[in-house]
Amino acid sequence: MAGLSQDDRNIIKNHPLTNLVDRLQGTLQEAERIYKSRLSSDGADESLDQLYRTAISKLLSALQGEDAAYSLRSRMSDGNMASDLAHLVERLQKAKGNFRYDEYRLLIFLVIERPPDVELQDVEKWNLAIWKAIFNLIVTIPRTTPPASVPPSFDGTSVKSTSSSQKGSEQTRELVNPRIFEEIRGCTFRDVEGFFDKYFEEKDWSGKADAICRRALAPDSDGNWAQFPDPPTQDDVLAWWFRLQEDLLSESRGTYYSTASKADLTGSKAERQVDLLLRARGASPSQKNHDWRDILVVGELKKSKDEIKTKGTLLQMSRYVREVFAAQPTRRFVH
Repeated sequence: MAGLSQDDRNIIKNHPLTNLVDRLQGTLQEAERIYKSRLSSDGADESLDQLYRTAISKLLSALQGEDAAYSLRSRMSDGNMASDLAHLVERLQKAKGNFRYDEYRLLIFLVIERPPDVELQDVEKWNLAIWKAIFNLIVTIPRTTPPASVPPSFDGTSVKSTSSSQKGSEQTRELVNPRIFEEIRGCTFRDVEGFFDKYFEEKDWSGKADAICRRALAPDSDGNWAQFPDPPTQDDVLAWWFRLQEDLLSESRGTYYSTASKADLTGSKAERQVDLLLRARGASPSQKNHDWRDILVVGELKKSKDEIKTKGTLLQMSRYVREVFAAQPTRRFVH
C-alpha cells in the first residue's frame, strides 16, 4: 500500500478536492450497480468493459484537473501527479481485453460516498483517502509499453513524427520547419464551422462568464485593465494582460508569465522564447525560469491580423507545441 508523506498530507489539506468529481457520482453509481449485478455471470462483456473504462477515465481526468494534482509529486517520474493520472487514463484507453474493474472499485466507492461539506473532519479524511487510493493505483497497476504506432484519429495529435529526429544544435528553424510542416499539413484546419458553438456556447458556465466579461469591460469599470491598448504594441498588451491577471485571476489554477530571453525556458536543448505562457500554480517556485514540462499553454503575440494567418506563424506555434509534447509525453493536446 502506498503511504502519504507529511508533505503529501499538507498539500492535500491546502488543496482540497473541488466538486469536479461530484457530477460523476451518478455515472459511477450506475457502473457499480451493473458490476454487482453481473458478478455471478460467466465471461466478459466487451460493451460493459467500455462503459466501465469510460466512467473511470472521466473520473481520473476530473482528478487530473484538481490543484493538488499539480502540486503532489509523481510516483512514476520527476513530474507531478497530473502526469501520473494522464498515464492511467492512457492505459485505460489501451486496456481492451486486459481490464479489471475491481482494481478501481475502492476509488469509485470513495467518490460515491463523499461526506457532506459540513462534516469538515470527515471531508479532510476523505480527501486523504482519495489521493491514497490514487497512489495505490499508480503503484499496483503495472505500466504498459505504448504500442509502436497509434491508430490516427481526427482529433488526435500527429502520429507521424519526423521532426523528432532533429536533436540539440540541429534544431534550427530551417531544418525543423519543413519536417513539422510535413507532419501537420494534412491535419490542420481553419475556420471549422460549429467549433465555437460546440465548445464555448450553452455551457453551464457560459452565462456567468458573459456577465463577468460585460461587467469588467464596461466603460465605467474601475479596473485599469478594462481598456485594451490601442495601438496594441507587445509591451502594452503584456502589461494589460498582467494587470488583468492581478485583478481577476489571482485565485486561478494557473499563472501567466512572459519570457525575457531564451535562457528563461529550460528542459530542451533547442533555444526557444515565447511571448506568453501559462504554468500550473505551484509547479515551480521560480518566477523567471520555466521548464517545458510545466507549461500548460503557449501564446504568441502578433500585431497584424494578416500575420496571424501566415504559414510562418503556424510553424512557430507548432515548434512550441512540439517542445511541450516532447517534455510531457502523456499530453494529448495543447492550447
